[in-house]
Amino acid sequence: MTVTLDLPVNVEQAYLAMAQARGLPLAEVVRDVLVSAHPASAGGYVDLPPEEWVRKFSAWSQRHAHDDLPILSDEAISRESIYEDRDL
Repeated sequence: MTVTLDLPVNVEQAYLAMAQARGLPLAEVVRDVLVSAHPASAGGYVDLPPEEWVRKFSAWSQRHAHDDLPILSDEAISRESIYEDRDL
């Protein structure tokens, strides 16, 4: 289905920036947002063939590839470290 949307300029710019950051066409980003907002779609990924699910998952994970996050050590993510103040 093809739909024409009349978006406020700031919303359009936000979606354009999101599409550029993800390396995806604007139409795909907007479609993904609409599908994921639909209650029956469960995020839009439930009924996808495995190859398409992998493609979408890879695209999602690449969105975070440029985040400047520190790499945590094994100690930092250990159960003992996470729950050290709870005496568990």
